[in-house]
Amino acid sequence: MRGFWSTFAAAFAAIAFALLAPSAGAQPAAGAAAAGPDLPFSSRPSLAREASARPISAGKLERKLSKLARRAPGASGYYVKDLDAGAKAVLFDADEGKRRKLASNEKLFTTSTALSVLGAEGRIETTVKAEGTVTDAGRLRGDIYLIGGGDPSFGPAGVGDLATDVKRAGIKRIGGKVVADPSVFDNRPGVPDSNYGISEYIAPLRGLVYGGSTYDGDPALEAGQAFKEGLRDAGIKVGGKVKVDELPGKLKGSPEIGVYESETIASLAAATNKPSNNFYAEMLLKRLAATPKRQGTTRRGTKIVERFAHRLGSDVDAKDGSGLTNSNKSSPRDIVALLDAVRDERGIGNAFVDSLAVAGKEGTLDDRMGGTVAAGRCRGKTGTIDGVSNLSGYCRSGKHMVAFSLLMNGVGDYEGARAIQDKMVVEIARYRP
Repeated sequence: MRGFWSTFAAAFAAIAFALLAPSAGAQPAAGAAAAGPDLPFSSRPSLAREASARPISAGKLERKLSKLARRAPGASGYYVKDLDAGAKAVLFDADEGKRRKLASNEKLFTTSTALSVLGAEGRIETTVKAEGTVTDAGRLRGDIYLIGGGDPSFGPAGVGDLATDVKRAGIKRIGGKVVADPSVFDNRPGVPDSNYGISEYIAPLRGLVYGGSTYDGDPALEAGQAFKEGLRDAGIKVGGKVKVDELPGKLKGSPEIGVYESETIASLAAATNKPSNNFYAEMLLKRLAATPKRQGTTRRGTKIVERFAHRLGSDVDAKDGSGLTNSNKSSPRDIVALLDAVRDERGIGNAFVDSLAVAGKEGTLDDRMGGTVAAGRCRGKTGTIDGVSNLSGYCRSGKHMVAFSLLMNGVGDYEGARAIQDKMVVEIARYRP
């Protein structure tokens, strides 16, 4: 008997090894990347997860997604497309043409437009100008102006750099005031959701802000006060107070004595989409509409977004940049049309894809789909407001890229809705053409 059990154990081990090990020349299981050497052994998928990571055909994917869709809220729509396939590119669709509330999926339209209009490598400038003359002793007989360009990220680094620029210009003492100029944007601090007034969901929007804006007082005034402190830290004495005002017309064409550039628009788009930052989205929207002769406004920004989407063969009814307003609407088919076209837009496609959260790894998807075949392979933009739970994005399925849009309206159970979305995306990641 002992010989029998020894032989049986050896045979069982051999069979188990053959089942788990890839055959020579075979493609690794789709979930193999999730069990790579960068993960601890305890994080590697179980046998059940390995099984669920096995590739599936387009037909099987359609059946699985259809079954999952039947468990979702009734006011839902879906569109899944293989962007690298031919005539059979549509993998799943259900109520795909009906417009639904976007929530933060609106940011897909805002950031793609910003990348196109402002350029992925473009930057937003905050500048300094001086009024009056500078004496031989380094005294500025007049005011100094901090002029906002709509940079949502302006903060301590910008203040420090600009104060250094002022010092390099030979100014040691400022006799007048520090004037903060936010006039690149209009004076409306909110979006339609709050009737353009102060909102509890987003810090006030101004053309000049500091440290991500603030709910206490005027963001432009805070930026001016921070700049005054930065000047003092640089050894420059300031005699006057800080006030908010517009640069006088006579100084419009005068040279800057200091220029601070933001991170690239690609970086700002990532800082918007990965964590779903409403403030950044709205600031970028207004920046789209700002010109030397016209202030940036939410309404004009949305029109630019709509025109960009239309040019790409998509469609959106945009009311703000972040999706806070209920009446931002588009359809799953139009979102996928945007995702498809933007990926091929020269100079911005990679930046846009890279701006999205990564399943199981980063951003608003860091705690979703971890340890599955979708982890690290799928990117997306979440969207949640009252009664809405959405997820749209991309999955790398084998050598093909798949775009998907899962819009769920009429949601009561948000966790349940997200669970269905996650299962759908995992199935999409399993697909192989």
